[in-house]
Amino acid sequence: MQSLMLVSPQWLQDNLSNPEIQVIENTWNEGSYQKAHIAGAVCSPGNPYLKRYDDNGVKTQHVMRAEDFLTFCYDLGLKRHKHYVIYDDHYGLFAARFWCVCRYFGVRNISILNGSWRGWLEQNRPVSSLLKSLEPGTDIFLNPHENHFIGWKELKEMYRSPKIQIWDTRRTGEYDGTEETENQRRGHIPGAVHLSWSDLLTDVTSEGVPRFLKSNDELERILSDLGLRRDKMIVTYCQSGIRAAFCIFILEKLGYPYHRLYDASMGEWTSIAETPLTL
Repeated sequence: MQSLMLVSPQWLQDNLSNPEIQVIENTWNEGSYQKAHIAGAVCSPGNPYLKRYDDNGVKTQHVMRAEDFLTFCYDLGLKRHKHYVIYDDHYGLFAARFWCVCRYFGVRNISILNGSWRGWLEQNRPVSSLLKSLEPGTDIFLNPHENHFIGWKELKEMYRSPKIQIWDTRRTGEYDGTEETENQRRGHIPGAVHLSWSDLLTDVTSEGVPRFLKSNDELERILSDLGLRRDKMIVTYCQSGIRAAFCIFILEKLGYPYHRLYDASMGEWTSIAETPLTL
């Protein structure tokens, strides 16, 4: 199960009674778990971004420290012998962030549920309102892979290198600067190609309809049309490293060998005067 990155709703339902499988909800809406959740699921504690907080308790743009992540693992009760299936209430976006942070710290016994909560609910699969208490404790060993992420200084030095490709995973208006945001400056990193993370999901005609990942063949075609190459280092970014983490999951799933996440993304890049931007 270690290599099983994405599981279907049917696979998960077939394995709900397996004591070696634990479902985790990593949701944005704190009250959604209390209302209803996948039967047997526990709720991930804290902010679904798994970001670092400064000394004043303010969330930063950067991933949490190793010691804080280990505390998170303890609070959640993560164990080496179990396999965890993560879902959320936003098309797998926060589940992929959870997966990406775990991967960064060397925790690999994690899968994402395709279709997430809405897909599960639409198919009338088992749900519950029973609140399951966490059982603190962990035997997880952390093995941080710092090269999985990239900082602004390194990216600034190499963004023009022919050895890398940069993928802007935001909305079109964020990329071309036509959308007003909270950032001090608008635009994108020069040379970055653009494809919104949501274009990797199945199309829908109305709000609230479940969205699943497109097939591997479709994803391969989309990324090929975008111009991404397997012999290049692909750097993804967005606003806060969440949508970009989703795209790291896709690259890993498709077997792209070289990819790094700019975790602080535009929330940081646009606030630094010396970093280049273009419209």
